[in-house]
Amino acid sequence: MLRALTRPLPFRVASSSSPLHLRLRAMATANTPDYNKPLYTPLAELDPEVKNIIDKETWRQFTGLELIASENLTSLAAMEANGSILTNKYSEGLPGARYYGGNEHIDELEVLCRKRALAAFNLDPAKWGVNVQPYSGSTANFAALTALIQPQDRLMGLGLPDGGHLTHGCTATSCTLKG
Repeated sequence: MLRALTRPLPFRVASSSSPLHLRLRAMATANTPDYNKPLYTPLAELDPEVKNIIDKETWRQFTGLELIASENLTSLAAMEANGSILTNKYSEGLPGARYYGGNEHIDELEVLCRKRALAAFNLDPAKWGVNVQPYSGSTANFAALTALIQPQDRLMGLGLPDGGHLTHGCTATSCTLKG
């Protein structure tokens, strides 16, 4: 399913053989005002200390295995999409019914994600709908729970050390996990 939802776009900003930072740098032209140039500067140049911390975390994840249910091993394509220009846009609401303007491309992407999610499970769009917006563990867990249980139903949750999530009822003092 992840592969279906993270297919690359059929076009590229520049040659795929050129590094990402060169493709982004190409976006900044000689006419770009100095105050906007940091927008196109790679992190390694703009803040090498933060880049170093990210590199260390990348190596830690690459060389270890942590079985934490709410963490993901994310593909490069998914990280590229999450770190894209789309991050700048606030898009409250649903496609075609947003609270703010300038969402035509966000709407297009969300409709595409919905279509791919339904196709991944061979679901008929005339009978099924899908919400692709929940991206935090808390929101996703709440959506799953409210779809499966009725008011006043009981549900067992797991503690953090046992593979559970904070939304299973942990308090800050009772659920500490040291690593």
